[in-house]
Amino acid sequence: MAEDISFSVSSDCHRLGLRSGAVIFRNVRVGEASAELRAEAAQEINAVRARFADMATVRAVPEVAAFREILRTMGVNLKKTQPSVERLLSLALKRGALPAINNLVDAYNLISIRSLCSLGAHDLDRITPPVALRLLTGQETFTPLGQDRAMPIAAGEFGYVDARDRVLCWLDVLQAEFSKVNPATVDALLIVEGTTAHSAENLQQAMAAAIEMITRHCSGTAEVVASPL
Repeated sequence: MAEDISFSVSSDCHRLGLRSGAVIFRNVRVGEASAELRAEAAQEINAVRARFADMATVRAVPEVAAFREILRTMGVNLKKTQPSVERLLSLALKRGALPAINNLVDAYNLISIRSLCSLGAHDLDRITPPVALRLLTGQETFTPLGQDRAMPIAAGEFGYVDARDRVLCWLDVLQAEFSKVNPATVDALLIVEGTTAHSAENLQQAMAAAIEMITRHCSGTAEVVASPL
């Protein structure tokens, strides 16, 4: 039930230009992506390659440029660190493929390149609500996806944090290892993030599209916790 968890965006992050909402998925089945989902992804990748001539064209899109500008204000070196949307579009454009993780992750990555929003999911049973998008103090703990050691984080950066001060996602760039969605996941929290460059309609459509895509490919039910406004 939605009342089991709350999700908030701090005024500081709102002033940065971030807009974020969340959906709870329950009783999902996480596994290998189906042939249908892989075909949908291939079709969308072809659309990306038809739309963008090169990465300069990608970076010029207002939605991508807005994510880059927010990271720039955080002091991020954009030559080394890309916003998640830009990184996915780069893989689609240069390699003609997106990462094959599992049906739930592959589904929201597809919605990400289609909507130009940043999406990420976390195993709801591994996190302690409430979850907040806020500026970090530097005292939180964060172990990035695929690693077994915590990395230092700087005060003033933004991130998604649970009630135990564990970072679920650093900036919109790196997700945490402990809360990753995997075949044992039953319930998941999906975060849909945009910026002031994303229209309210775009954000609502991205959330609706993610709900449709994930429930179609992973079964289960979905309930909006917070709209990305």
